[in-house]
Amino acid sequence: MGTHAFADMMYNLYQCFGLFDKDDERREALGNSSFSFHQSFFDKGYDDVIRIIDSNEIFSLEERRNIFYKYEQLYNAIMYIPVFSHLDNRQIAKRYLQSALPPIVALDVYNTLQPDDEIHFYYHIHLFLISRHCPHEITDKRKIYSGVKEYLREYIRTLDFHYTDHLASLINFINNIKESSGQKEATIKRVIKDCRSEYDESYISEKDIRLNALNLNKIERAYLSLNILLAFERKTSAVTAVSRNYRHTVDNGVNYKNSYGILCRYLYSRGYDEQLLHYITLPFYNEAVRPVSVMIEEKPYLYVHKLKWLVFNTGEDNKYSKWDLAEMASCFNAAANSDVLKPYSQLLQAIIFLNQNKTEEAFHLVNKIPLDTLPIGYLPSAFSVIKLALKVKLERKKIKNKTLLSIINSTLSNQGTITELIALTPGENNSIVLSADNMTIMRAIKMYNHMIRKVSYSSEDSPSDICPQAIFGVLDEIECALGKLNILIRETGAKIDSNELARLIVKNKTLTARELNENLVGVLDKCTLYNFLSSINVFINYLRCPEEELGHIRIFAGVTEKPRRLRGKICEALRIASEIRREGEFKKEGKTTRRQQKSAGAARKSK
Repeated sequence: MGTHAFADMMYNLYQCFGLFDKDDERREALGNSSFSFHQSFFDKGYDDVIRIIDSNEIFSLEERRNIFYKYEQLYNAIMYIPVFSHLDNRQIAKRYLQSALPPIVALDVYNTLQPDDEIHFYYHIHLFLISRHCPHEITDKRKIYSGVKEYLREYIRTLDFHYTDHLASLINFINNIKESSGQKEATIKRVIKDCRSEYDESYISEKDIRLNALNLNKIERAYLSLNILLAFERKTSAVTAVSRNYRHTVDNGVNYKNSYGILCRYLYSRGYDEQLLHYITLPFYNEAVRPVSVMIEEKPYLYVHKLKWLVFNTGEDNKYSKWDLAEMASCFNAAANSDVLKPYSQLLQAIIFLNQNKTEEAFHLVNKIPLDTLPIGYLPSAFSVIKLALKVKLERKKIKNKTLLSIINSTLSNQGTITELIALTPGENNSIVLSADNMTIMRAIKMYNHMIRKVSYSSEDSPSDICPQAIFGVLDEIECALGKLNILIRETGAKIDSNELARLIVKNKTLTARELNENLVGVLDKCTLYNFLSSINVFINYLRCPEEELGHIRIFAGVTEKPRRLRGKICEALRIASEIRREGEFKKEGKTTRRQQKSAGAARKSK
């Protein structure tokens, strides 16, 4: 099962902080879960991390959550940039991490820590990063774990212990810090607790139990925070670069005119400015990727970006004829370093199949290509969009809960930043049905349909025809149910209230039990008629195929007062009708049970 790469990074962060309990069942669930599950997990998980790194709430909980959101958008923007290199994805990702993580971590320590706050999580990390024990030059090959051992031993010597024999086990434990394996927080605490007990129970004269406890508390705070820093180093090998960035920031402050300062503005200013991302990602790309990139000529490079807009840009109406697509294919094949461009040729071939109405061939092609072999950039998301959309088109009835998760996660991992403006009424964007997974499926359907429109020409050259390759009919069950309600409203008049409308829906059996309470869009989750009406403008925007009529649905759509009031009335009637029907079924079930009890009693008497 494919997982979302940013979510994987956050789980690694969670593990670095030791926030998984020993028998935490979530460990097993994470690799096989939807992105909505990941979001739910981090709804609490982010709070756990925030309580550790910002216990004094220098930034409010909401501000911190926004910072994590900006991390994710920055990650998406970086992963969306095409990479032309003979290095594999793991090597490219490592180079990106070495470039991007150090300034991000350095800025968080700098912006969060108050330097005189000795109990803050970042206090000893701050002191270690600027100490002589922490390597910070590229040529300095000293090991971070050795520096942490030296720092802790030196820190213990600065504390006012008039007796130190009880610290022997602690010193031995510090000496046992290794490069390859970490020490558990619980074990560190137990070793320090044993030191405390040994001192308290000793017979030495002039004991100062309070001072000893105070000093051991200081050691514990230092040890635990640096232990997390070591876990971070084992995952990233980035602490030396963090120290270099941090020292420069402490010495010189933040220059908000360069890329480092723009990164700081992007992360810590109020609001979200997507335009700043270009000024941040380009320096990261230049540092991490450009030195290991191969040269791509101007024309094929332009076509790589045209392909991107062909798949993802739903606002573009440019038409691409079969000759346009053939010219692009020829250019890719003839270019220098055509081996690096081969994955783009494969994406183009899938689109050519769709242009020819060969949907089965396109589906076979996108399924044949392992997504994890595609280069970093938009390609994994582009293939996933087409794969997901064609699965909806060709195998809609086979789609069951979680069958799309792997494609959804790969679509999200390299999709870039997506901002779409849709006219909504209050509350429409808060519906439970607008989860990350549902939105990804709906975006894929919309992107696919717009792409088909760009590369297809109907035989009559009529813009009103629905292309046979397109995805349509997704909302047929909704259209049918709303058609029944439209007829009922016309028969009863617009002045009927929700209670009377609900009574008639139940009495006349206007809607089936499925239409009243169940999911009516099989490829989505929880898309009941009620939930659909609650976010109707969103659904129409994404799921209506261009030129698809949907006349009954459109009666309820719009942001003006009239359709909004009509939707409100219908939603309330659906809620009441659902309750009436449930109560009726409950009473019916009760009567059946009583009849069964009487029948059983009569049978006993006959015996």
